[in-house]
Amino acid sequence: MAHQQYLKPWVCAAIVIMFLVFPPCSLQATYVFPFHIFTSDGAYHDDPGMNMYVVVSDGTGKVDFTFYNTSTIDSSLARIYFDDGSLLGISTVENSQGTNFSEVFPGPGNLPSGEMLDPDFVADREFTIGAVQPPPENGVNPPDEWVKIHFNLVPGGTLEGVVSELYSGELRVGIHIISLPDSSSESAILVPEPATIMLLGLGALALLRKRKA
Repeated sequence: MAHQQYLKPWVCAAIVIMFLVFPPCSLQATYVFPFHIFTSDGAYHDDPGMNMYVVVSDGTGKVDFTFYNTSTIDSSLARIYFDDGSLLGISTVENSQGTNFSEVFPGPGNLPSGEMLDPDFVADREFTIGAVQPPPENGVNPPDEWVKIHFNLVPGGTLEGVVSELYSGELRVGIHIISLPDSSSESAILVPEPATIMLLGLGALALLRKRKA
C-alpha cells in the first residue's frame, strides 16, 4: 500500500481559519508562515502542541499580518516584534474578540533572548505591538483568537516585495509567548520553510484534500 503524506496540522488549521475569516472569492495572494521557538526556558519549548503562525496578505495598498495561536497547550501570544525590512509603518491594529493589542504595551521593547539569533534581533519600536494589561488575558489565546496589523508600504512597495524580504531574512518577525502551564515563557521567530504555502483564490480549496502517494 502506498504511503500517504498529509499536510502538516498547522497548515490545515491555517486553511480552515482563513476560509472562515475571508470569503474564498476574495482570497488572493495569501502566505502562511509558521513560528519556530528558539528558546528553551520551560518544558514546552519543543512540544508539538505549540502551533503559532502568521498570515501575510494584500490589504488594498497595505500589507496585513494576521497572527494566530492554534496551540493545544494553554499559552498566550503576548508581543509581536519586527526587525528591519521596508515596511513604512503601522496603519491600524485590529483585534479579535478577546484580544487587546496596542503600540503602547507593558514588557520588553525587544524580543526576549533576541541576542541568541544571528544576527541579533533588534526590534523596530515603531513596528512593535503587545497585549495591554493583563497580557495573558488580552494576548492571542487558542483556539480562535487573532490580531491583525495593517502596515503602510513604502512608495512602490508590494506584498511580493515584503514576502521576498521575509524569505531573505531582510525582514524578521518575532513573538513572545507567555502563560505556559509551567509558568515559563518562550520566544519564537518566523522561519520560512518548504511547507509555507501560497493560497490563490478558490484554488486553495484543493489543498484541503491534497494527498501525495
